[in-house]
Amino acid sequence: MILKASLKYLLFLALFAAPLLSVAAGPPTATCSQANDECIEIGLWQVSLAVGGGVLTNPLQGGENIPLVLVPYISYYNEQFFLENTTLGYTFQETEYFDISAIIELNSEQKYFNRLHAGNLIGVDGALSEGGDVQTPTEPSSGGEDIFPETDKPVEPKRLPTLDDIAKRDWAIDAGVLAHWYLGKQHKITAQWSHDVSGVYKGQHIKASYKYQLPVFDWPARLQLSAGLDWQSAELVDYYYGLNSKDNVEQAYFYQGEQGVSPFFGAAFNYRINKQWQFKFSAKRTFLSSAITDSPLVNDKHQDYLFIGGLYEF
Repeated sequence: MILKASLKYLLFLALFAAPLLSVAAGPPTATCSQANDECIEIGLWQVSLAVGGGVLTNPLQGGENIPLVLVPYISYYNEQFFLENTTLGYTFQETEYFDISAIIELNSEQKYFNRLHAGNLIGVDGALSEGGDVQTPTEPSSGGEDIFPETDKPVEPKRLPTLDDIAKRDWAIDAGVLAHWYLGKQHKITAQWSHDVSGVYKGQHIKASYKYQLPVFDWPARLQLSAGLDWQSAELVDYYYGLNSKDNVEQAYFYQGEQGVSPFFGAAFNYRINKQWQFKFSAKRTFLSSAITDSPLVNDKHQDYLFIGGLYEF
């Protein structure tokens, strides 16, 4: 049982955390050469394992943060088809400065709702926020009969909805289009449109990002800064963060989600120690849209990712 749970945990991390550890994502460019440390060779499987310490915070009431200790990563590319962790794609146009692919992948929104207690498997206390906040009751009136009971009587403390109170949020499969623009060796623009093809939330989302890679003296190192926006449709927000009669919550907490935009920024630093090992530092903060944070189910206004450790390439 422990081994099975551990394997499930590693798969869970591979689905959601490993893409954040990758400095270069997407199909290789036409100018890929052996001198390029980011090059992904055609026809070869690439498997690596990040070992270190980190956390993926959970903004939901009662949600446990996810400790990052062992993070697997896998990729494979041929001339047109590629696999990047849980993203399967087909590149149908590629030039030196631009590529566009059709992709299918797991939607990552469900990661917050997974009831796997990761901290019990790895031995890291992942709980940071406490769910079930209570509202402060009003002071009771002193003596006598209440003339206005609706205002003078104490209000019973109400516990905010937590993950234990809501109906299950299912995994979803998205399909869409992924495009990259390469502006020299240091600038990269990414745009992605995805739509639910599994019929789970029946919505869509669009992500756009810009990455700038800075040279670090003459070291075998890379420093990359990134920023972007993630637009989520009302259907997506409502399915995952909305509250209604299917959830075991009071009607006063019912919430219908709307479309929203969540900006994010991040940084990644890689230092190659030898052929197999790299030192890695990655950090990312996402500012959740008001459409998400207005939900009584959400406790924080942002979500953070942080990892520091080593990456071993097999």
